[in-house]
Amino acid sequence: MANKDYDLAKLSTIFTAALASDCLDHMQLRNQVLKSDIQMISGDGVMMGYAFPVRVEAVFASPDVPYVGLLKALDAVGRDQVYVTPSNRNNGGDHPAAFWGELLSTACKHKGVAGALTDGPVRDTTRMQALGFKVFGVQTSPLDINSRYEVVEHNVAAEIDGVTINPGDLIVGDIDGVVIVPKAAIDEVIARVEEKNSGENLFRKAVKDGMAPSEAFAKYGVL
Repeated sequence: MANKDYDLAKLSTIFTAALASDCLDHMQLRNQVLKSDIQMISGDGVMMGYAFPVRVEAVFASPDVPYVGLLKALDAVGRDQVYVTPSNRNNGGDHPAAFWGELLSTACKHKGVAGALTDGPVRDTTRMQALGFKVFGVQTSPLDINSRYEVVEHNVAAEIDGVTINPGDLIVGDIDGVVIVPKAAIDEVIARVEEKNSGENLFRKAVKDGMAPSEAFAKYGVL
């Protein structure tokens, strides 16, 4: 986790993916945003949580006992974490199975899990949306993961779109997209976001009161 015990629910009221990305840019961490086809499919507002990545492998037959690795991971994921499932779409992964669904969302919501993230499809969309659990993915599919993919490890380093996601990294997602804040940068990014958010509020008030945008930028240094 982070170096401090943060109230992520409170921070999510000022955080946005754009603010997190801007602050990472200023820290020269410029490859931390996932591709724009990963969208919020369920839930609203801002998803903030610590990464809990899993590793999946393609399978081509029904196992004797289904969902063994998946259930172990679901039992292990905890409060304020984001369950991350890379689809291996850039490494020959070609099964269009759904990596997330409503029953998984229900189980995680009642454990206090912050959300779920995948670069593959999800399913049970209507029921997930009614539940309000935050889920990010790429399109939808009715196909079950069983007999197509198996979770083989959990809480391990992963990669999506060339961005490394380590356990404990901070994930910030909203309607604009998903940003990965490396664990070592969390404290500084949070401090920078709080400062930038305050500056943006001052900029807004200034231009609403009639100050020229260029003058407001020169004074507050945000845009």
